[in-house]
Amino acid sequence: MIRIVADLGNSRLKWGLISPDGRLGATIALPTDDPTALASAWQAQGWTGAETSWSIASVNPPLADRLESFLVDQEVKAIRWYRSAYDVGVSHDLEQPSLTGADRALAVVGALGLRGGRGPGLVVSCGTAITVERISSEGVWQGGAIAPGMGPMAKALHLLTAQLPEVTLRNVPEPYGRSTVPAIEAGVFWGVVGTIRELLIRQSIGLEVEPWLIWTGGDAAAFAPLVGWPGASIVTHLVLEGLRIEDARGSSPGGPN
Repeated sequence: MIRIVADLGNSRLKWGLISPDGRLGATIALPTDDPTALASAWQAQGWTGAETSWSIASVNPPLADRLESFLVDQEVKAIRWYRSAYDVGVSHDLEQPSLTGADRALAVVGALGLRGGRGPGLVVSCGTAITVERISSEGVWQGGAIAPGMGPMAKALHLLTAQLPEVTLRNVPEPYGRSTVPAIEAGVFWGVVGTIRELLIRQSIGLEVEPWLIWTGGDAAAFAPLVGWPGASIVTHLVLEGLRIEDARGSSPGGPN
């Protein structure tokens, strides 16, 4: 049996193989806007006719339906879905876990697994959206904040104004620009840096000791050094690590404390 954990986001499908000793092994990322990418990757892995089991987190129902149809066509029978935080065995005090993203919950699970199940801690995910999660000293997920990432922020400026172009940032910009495009780049990039820094400061208030911090997501490496935090670490596949932990323990849905 080939065991696979997968994180289906808004722009990418990421999956990882679970090795025989239970660790997260090789990973792959596919674009969600290329309908041929999944079939090509499946053939490249040599999975045709193989017995596979999948644990999948999704925040995008239409893409989840498409992936499920593909897996059914491949005669995959063992599929476990994590569609919201309710499906994740994490200790929390959320008001509506069924309306909270499974990816956020699984990132918290992954972080707690790396930190021995104890807080206080903060988890920052930098992708299409920016999320900052707060974990108590007892390891209870207390909720978090959601903000737009660089892509949505740049797109909103373009769509909601008459003349501002849409920009795509590839490098760290100067904090000011002498023309429109670099000015937008400065505002988008450093605006996200400031948002993350302020949320970390605010969420740290009331915690007994200085919280640990784990970063994840495609833009984590760009933001982490600029925000700064003593002892912070970057974990590339934190959601997949959370899925690995959930897959290993076969947990039941979490609940309030």
